[in-house]
Amino acid sequence: MNVGDAGPGRDRWEAAGRPVVPSLEVDGNAEPVLHVSQLADALGLSWRAPLPADGLAADTVTLLEAWAAGIAALDTDALLAPTPSRGRSLRNLTVNVHHPFELLPEAWAGGGFPWDPDRDGEREARLVDAGAVRGYAAAITARWGAFVASSTPELGMHDPVITSPRGDARFSVVLDSQRWHAAYHLRQLEHVTGARLLPSLGALALPAEVF
Repeated sequence: MNVGDAGPGRDRWEAAGRPVVPSLEVDGNAEPVLHVSQLADALGLSWRAPLPADGLAADTVTLLEAWAAGIAALDTDALLAPTPSRGRSLRNLTVNVHHPFELLPEAWAGGGFPWDPDRDGEREARLVDAGAVRGYAAAITARWGAFVASSTPELGMHDPVITSPRGDARFSVVLDSQRWHAAYHLRQLEHVTGARLLPSLGALALPAEVF
């Protein structure tokens, strides 16, 4: 259900105090969710620990490079057209996938990860044509790739706790979440374009549904 639509889902969201989505309500308290580990902790369940951060980071570089290949030949109309993903455009999904990787180097160094996807509309509005969308994605991919290259193997040895609007978590946990997030939307890009883009990544369980 979409809390933006009138109905029982929105009523429950309003009654819970309009928490960050997604959130889990336990004993009347809404807990924001960034990663499956937070769900497991809240419910007292075990969970699979993420891979070391250096390996996860290398995977995310591969995913961002695959995204660049997927949008390389698309014109502005194709990037702005609504997709089955709640009507979001590929321009919007490009921002949603890439912006977290603008923030992650500082998160690793300084402990803060102020990711606010509700402001993606502001970010994408500045990308007025296909060239701007591709340039945005390419610049972030290059900076993230350079960070990963210069910070390996330290990424595998230093795993700080970082703070986000969706709770505190280890850097590797946040990176694991963004790896999944990028792969999920990359599969949607595959669906829209008909291209085979998603690389084979270990221990990555995506849902059967594309949308």
